[in-house]
Amino acid sequence: MPPYEPALSLVGRLLLAGIFVWAGTLKIFNPEGTQHYMAAYGLTFGTMLLYLGATLVEIAGGVSLALGYLTREAAFMLVAFMVVVTGIFHTHLVDANQIIHLLKNLAIIGGLLYVAAYGPGAISREAQMGMPSDDDAMRPYRSRLSLAGRMFIAAIFLVSGSNKLLDPQGTQQYMAAMGIVSATGLFYAAAVGLELGGALVLLVGVWARIGAGALVLLMIPATVMFHRTSMSFVIDAAVQDQQFHLMKNLAIMGGLLYVLAYGADRIALNARQQADPEAEPSKS
Repeated sequence: MPPYEPALSLVGRLLLAGIFVWAGTLKIFNPEGTQHYMAAYGLTFGTMLLYLGATLVEIAGGVSLALGYLTREAAFMLVAFMVVVTGIFHTHLVDANQIIHLLKNLAIIGGLLYVAAYGPGAISREAQMGMPSDDDAMRPYRSRLSLAGRMFIAAIFLVSGSNKLLDPQGTQQYMAAMGIVSATGLFYAAAVGLELGGALVLLVGVWARIGAGALVLLMIPATVMFHRTSMSFVIDAAVQDQQFHLMKNLAIMGGLLYVLAYGADRIALNARQQADPEAEPSKS
């Protein structure tokens, strides 16, 4: 086991868990507003039951991820939850903001699939309790889960980088409006290169760890600069939207840390090297 793997999987789980614990807590503080929001999207029957179910799934799943207890079960439960939520609330694709939320949700699902594939890691409640690992049971599915995870994570960077490439002037104007007033062209070129390059290496599975690390380094300053917001449990819709973008960015970084910890597995262009222990060391 690489020495960095336990720490990266722990931080990755915590970042993925944060969005669910925070969203569930937000629902507890604002039950009426949450149910009105559900009703506005057509959930007019059994709204209270749906509200309670969503709150329970988010908090229980998030806490389970954070602790590393029943981790794979929680990851699969949250994947199913995210698929339903995304299908209901984020398919209004004429709204650019909703498209971003859709892509971020897919990236979070990708991170959860990586957790399901590789488990909680050594720094977890399961490891402390000496619970039997189900790694052997998951091994036949690991390569497919990790491939799907990489594809879902890569999608948002591929779309974002392509949009920047097609609209350099608008992107640089947005950067300037957010405070990047010097060397804007350099920052623009770096963002495009890192997003497209990172997405491509994730997709093909070559140098996947390098790509994941580069995307984490890109997301940290991007999140700080473009999603500065108060984390109070406020009702204002615009502030809450920025809060969700912030928390989703952190969750995406959690998924990328899992890729950084475990690599690309067997379904990748360099899969032969990864499968052959005598081959030249892989750069995935």
